[in-house]
Amino acid sequence: MNSDREQLERAIAAQESLRGALGDEVVDAVVAALREKLAALGPQQEEARRQVTILFADVSGFTALAESRDAEEVSEAMNELWRRVDGAILENGGTIDKHMGDAVMALWGASGAREDDPERAISAALSMQGEIDGLELAGRPVRVRVGINTGMVLVGRVGSRGEATVMGDAVNVASRLEEMAATGAILVSHDTYRHVRGVFDVREEEPVVVRGRGEPVRVYTVLAAKRRAFRLSTRGVEGIETRMIGRESE
Repeated sequence: MNSDREQLERAIAAQESLRGALGDEVVDAVVAALREKLAALGPQQEEARRQVTILFADVSGFTALAESRDAEEVSEAMNELWRRVDGAILENGGTIDKHMGDAVMALWGASGAREDDPERAISAALSMQGEIDGLELAGRPVRVRVGINTGMVLVGRVGSRGEATVMGDAVNVASRLEEMAATGAILVSHDTYRHVRGVFDVREEEPVVVRGRGEPVRVYTVLAAKRRAFRLSTRGVEGIETRMIGRESE
């Protein structure tokens, strides 16, 4: 049942991302039919705590475009941009939580956690960069800055449509990292990095202060995916090594 609900929610998100290409009338009709099927599955799940990876991405150059072009041209350009950005999220197994002007919030693990959710989120961010490379808004190259964090959140339903969303400190940290990231950069927390060590080339940055956090947050800039990724073991307690006893010959 949860799988059916997840598939329908993904289909709705995919249709929403196609508004620019198909038009509101077509998308509204398809989404309405999908929501009927979703409602037929029965009562929605109660609130639950889950480990989720949250991605915030912000597009630079949107303000300049909005000020220098008419509304129709702005809408056309942004629809094409979101088609590419949303596609990168969906192709890497994420769900689109919401669009906010020139920003998007996406989730991995809200409907059910997977071991590689943090890796998928970073791969989506790298794919976004590749997808919009060469695009221009108002004569300026388009760049995205991304913040990613992994942590426990409260997954619940909000609004009259009962749409799923997540709440908690982990969401605030991801949003703050996106604001702190340099234009064109992907900034991830240590809570995300520890799941993907050895998979991506990263550069550790100076810890940052996040409102509501007592201690500075360790952060990393993702540079690229390693050509031959290898996972570093994270069993046991990080930083403590246990010596093998009686296994010298082996």
